[in-house]
Amino acid sequence: MSAEVSHAARIPEWKVREVSELVEKIGGSRVVGVVGVRELPASDLQRIRSELRGTSQVRMVRNNIARRAIRTAGGDIEPLADYIDDQCALIFTDVNPFALKKLLDAGKRPMPIKAGAKAPMDIVVEAGDTSFSPGPMVGKLQSAGVPASIKAGKVVISQRTVLVKEGEVVSPKLAEVLQLMEIFPRNIGLELKAAYDGRIVFPGKDLAVDVDAILGQMTSGAAKALAFAVEIAYITPETVVPVLQRASIRARSLVAEAGIPVPGSMEIVLGKASANAAAIAALMGGGKKAAPAKESVQTAGTEKAEEEESKENKEEDTAAGLGSLFG
Repeated sequence: MSAEVSHAARIPEWKVREVSELVEKIGGSRVVGVVGVRELPASDLQRIRSELRGTSQVRMVRNNIARRAIRTAGGDIEPLADYIDDQCALIFTDVNPFALKKLLDAGKRPMPIKAGAKAPMDIVVEAGDTSFSPGPMVGKLQSAGVPASIKAGKVVISQRTVLVKEGEVVSPKLAEVLQLMEIFPRNIGLELKAAYDGRIVFPGKDLAVDVDAILGQMTSGAAKALAFAVEIAYITPETVVPVLQRASIRARSLVAEAGIPVPGSMEIVLGKASANAAAIAALMGGGKKAAPAKESVQTAGTEKAEEEESKENKEEDTAAGLGSLFG
């Protein structure tokens, strides 16, 4: 009989030690992220590490060791292991995931695109003059699909052209021309694939926040809320003044419309009455314009004074007549 011998795979001590260190690091960090480092030059990685010093630490580890450490830590962080693929690294920080995404994006630098790479966006050349002198460069541009020509001794691009669409492969000729034209469609840096904040694993795409757009929405929402509160006369320290102003304007409008003789608003009432009288006179063919409100008030006052003076004169004449009767 032949004896069956089983050999248990022995994990190297350095791997066990590295996993243990990562588990401890995960437990002591507020935020743990997975970042992509594909095609990132070593010099740029050192630059980024220097810029992040004091806030974040980037740890280059093998993918299988990173996955094992995350799964060993266990709990809510385990889904983070699903984002480890291709060329990755772990990042440990106390910065919240949204701020971390913004920080890493700010550290990216424009880089030329290589032949055979897929365009990360539509690559476009605009119409206009170039810095190139007439010569072989015109042929290079044209062979790469750039509509170039010579005008007034300058190399000119005749129209705006999409050279390659997002996702399409960049040809060697186009890659060379783009570099000569200093068109760098790629931003190289640490690409945050996902981050764990102690409770939730956030995909990187969900962490890209347009702060200006959000502030604009908040400003618009606040303005609409204030307008609504004023409309329904909901009193708060912020709405009490506009509510009272609105009420005052509406009250004055009502006084003028209804002709209510309210102290302090007689000019408005008389002005509207004068305007109405002028309109009626015009319709009746009188053609006379009504006097302004102030003149109407003065005329009414003069007529009243004359009536009182005439009444007094009549009373004096009557008294004189009676006096003559009684001698």
